[in-house]
Amino acid sequence: MNFALFIAAFVGIGSLFAQDAALPAPPDTVGVPYYLDSAAGQLKKLNTEPYKKHDPVPGMIPMTQTVEVKGSGSAFRVPSQNEIRFVYDATTIPRLYKFTVNGSNRKFAYGKVSVRTSTPIEGLPISVSRYKETAYQLSADQPLTPGEYAIVFADRIFTFGVDGK
Repeated sequence: MNFALFIAAFVGIGSLFAQDAALPAPPDTVGVPYYLDSAAGQLKKLNTEPYKKHDPVPGMIPMTQTVEVKGSGSAFRVPSQNEIRFVYDATTIPRLYKFTVNGSNRKFAYGKVSVRTSTPIEGLPISVSRYKETAYQLSADQPLTPGEYAIVFADRIFTFGVDGK
């Protein structure tokens, strides 16, 4: 009986290592997210796009701080699926936002300011875990619906779109 448990544990651990070995190598670029295309066994680099910050002057009425990107959609497309994962090599935790598309522009809110306070808007809830030994992977806590999204690393914005099924 103990021998059977040992074999079962050995096979289970071996399959975990086999899954990890089948994943592509971690990225060698710091602070750049890559889409993990599990079907193709590849990491695909996300596009960074120029953006404009709208930081209103704080006043008595709370104002929303926004980021605007030109264009109605990102050139980088991801198929709709239950879990969309991104891999990155950085010490900061990125934030994930969903754009609101308005004509030929995309926009998301990242904070609220008033005379007395400045409150960040954290974006969509994400989970971060280790990827191999030297990188991290992130995924949204809920499946991403079709639309336009941004991953923010400090002052850089990487965009992607999720297509419908």
